[in-house]
Amino acid sequence: MVTYVVDSNCFIHMGGMASASILDDLKSALKTMHVTKGVHGEIQNVRYQRWKQKPNLLNHIKPMLTTHEVSDDQIRGLGAKIGERASPQDVDLSLMVLSHDLQRNGHHVILVTDDFKMAKATEEHQLASEVCPPSTFFERLSTKAKGKHASELRRLGRRIRAAEMQYAISRRNEYDVQAKITWMVDSLLSNPQAKPVSKPVQGNEGSNVNLLNQLHRMMNGEDIKTNLRKKLTPLKPSCQTMMGLEQHVAQLKQKLTNESLDEIIVETQTMIADCLENAGIDLAPLDRELVDVAHRFHSRILVRAEMALAIMKRMKGDAIGSHLHLSTALFQATHVDEDTIEARILARLAVLALSTNKVEKAIRLSTSSLGLNTLSVPMRLKQHIVQAMALYMAGESSDESLKHAQALVRDDVSMAAQALTELGESFLALNRPDFAIELFDEALECVSAEQNMSEELGELILLAHRAMEDDNEIEGLRQILDQIHQQTVEQEKQVEDVVEQISKRQEDSAELAFSNEWEDASTVIDDERPLYISNVVGEASEEQLILAEHPSLGSVGIWLPAKADAPQPGARITLTNGRVKIAEPPKNLAESYAIRALIAIEFPESLVFQSLTSDAQEELENL
Repeated sequence: MVTYVVDSNCFIHMGGMASASILDDLKSALKTMHVTKGVHGEIQNVRYQRWKQKPNLLNHIKPMLTTHEVSDDQIRGLGAKIGERASPQDVDLSLMVLSHDLQRNGHHVILVTDDFKMAKATEEHQLASEVCPPSTFFERLSTKAKGKHASELRRLGRRIRAAEMQYAISRRNEYDVQAKITWMVDSLLSNPQAKPVSKPVQGNEGSNVNLLNQLHRMMNGEDIKTNLRKKLTPLKPSCQTMMGLEQHVAQLKQKLTNESLDEIIVETQTMIADCLENAGIDLAPLDRELVDVAHRFHSRILVRAEMALAIMKRMKGDAIGSHLHLSTALFQATHVDEDTIEARILARLAVLALSTNKVEKAIRLSTSSLGLNTLSVPMRLKQHIVQAMALYMAGESSDESLKHAQALVRDDVSMAAQALTELGESFLALNRPDFAIELFDEALECVSAEQNMSEELGELILLAHRAMEDDNEIEGLRQILDQIHQQTVEQEKQVEDVVEQISKRQEDSAELAFSNEWEDASTVIDDERPLYISNVVGEASEEQLILAEHPSLGSVGIWLPAKADAPQPGARITLTNGRVKIAEPPKNLAESYAIRALIAIEFPESLVFQSLTSDAQEELENL
């Protein structure tokens, strides 16, 4: 069964040339035509020109229409994916989105349009099974109708074809019409068969989709047919190695609470290299069909492994490394066609792009991620905020993005507070305290009544302030973000009081007991709250000074020997392993860096730096 998605021009042609029997003619050949609400707007004033009294076409044809709603995010996302020059108008984009959604749900979709730009974009991005002009649409319907209905539809198709050709030729001085005419003729000569998109479980035994499904069953220990098991057995070694990588990724969150971030990154990279090497050796002698199946099986796991590396590189403040792994994950995701995964990758790439001031790229990435319409509510909120920030920095209007963000915040203020905090932590880890401070401030306004969370956010705000090397706030950004959640004067005063109390408490911290003796770290720092890293002074090849903030100790410095891996600004660390000394800092250091104490570490290699922010923790859980 063919599903037809029909654009406005087809109905406009119908209004100008159809006879009074058109509704009966259409009913004899198909049940419905699928359109979007935008099509209604474009044809609402179209009338039948050959009929007496010229009745309104939309009112007459409405029983034959199935109307769908397509979100603005999906339209903008597809437009960004196609590119500004090649992108059709919004109504046309909505029809292309609808075609893709219907096809993904198993329909054999034919998009009916005489817009060649729209046809090329649809075919290039595989948004429908086929695209044909209105003339071919009516010609094909005539082969399904009988008697006078078939004659009327064929006659209408020929009239429309003459008009299409005439219009194309009239535009010969504006663009090369040969390609369009060739496409129109080819569509008329072709004889498409309605082949519904089959589900992967029950298909032809020779198809890649079915073989992939059987491979999954075999690797999960299920029984499959003997001939399929024999065929798929050569893939087993490389798939088993990949599944070991999958298990490693699933355990990352737990491993990061006990092991060194750098060690886990090296371990993960080594495992990926081993998997790819083994797969290359095992797959090289095999035929293309089996290799394609293996690639799809492997890609599902490699996507998550690369995303995990991207998250961990971001935790280290390595924006370039994070970008590389996210880009690799996005490419691998195209092998498995998982819109949810692709949307999450695009979202994280948008944050990275904005952190390096690539605002146009950030707009395109956030628009694409939202357009896939598969992000969770918190991630949607984050992306609307990233989009609003990028649009503002690009000098464009961010009103639409802010409107979406405001609606999400109104629906769930506590969710919004958490999402804003996580987004702020992401920017802090990417060494953008100027972005982080605004997001933390907005998050604090969402939960000013919840004292515990307010204090934690207040500490993050102070950390972001101290991490800023100079006054590099982006002018006007606060006014933009302040629109996300409106507060009363009393609530704003409460926010200011929380930050002031935390600042005063850190200034009035208890006297420190300095000692030349090594002591267990847990007895020196008996707080459950971690240290927040505000800055790292010095090169890795030399001795480094970590500047940190602690809820009880206040501002402290931690000496690290040469070649020791220091955490990045914005990370959280806990001193739970090894022994330390707390000494009084020299006057010049105390004045230069405003620290109250120096902490020396007996065995730096035994100290575990935990850079697991709540944002990274959530992302690793969802891999």
